[in-house]
Amino acid sequence: MDATKNLISEALEQLMSAEFKTFVWHLWNGVSADIEAIPRSALENADRQDVVDRMVQKYSTNAGTVAVQVLLNIHQNDLAKRLDVKLQKANSS
Repeated sequence: MDATKNLISEALEQLMSAEFKTFVWHLWNGVSADIEAIPRSALENADRQDVVDRMVQKYSTNAGTVAVQVLLNIHQNDLAKRLDVKLQKANSS
């Protein structure tokens, strides 16, 4: 799980402030129909590490998949692809 947290954190560090704000907005408004939203109060004023922690608390082993989906939703396709590849490598070892 620590590897997943580190990989998500590294990906979020690549986002500019406005992009990060949009990432968080998607988490509290619902990523997709089958992924439950994180309450807005849990993400209010959260920095990148706090967001990663909240994602892992909420989505457990699916946190990486959720992060990839949100990145796709905010049109960070290259970053989403890189994170997905790194997560697959981390999970296979």
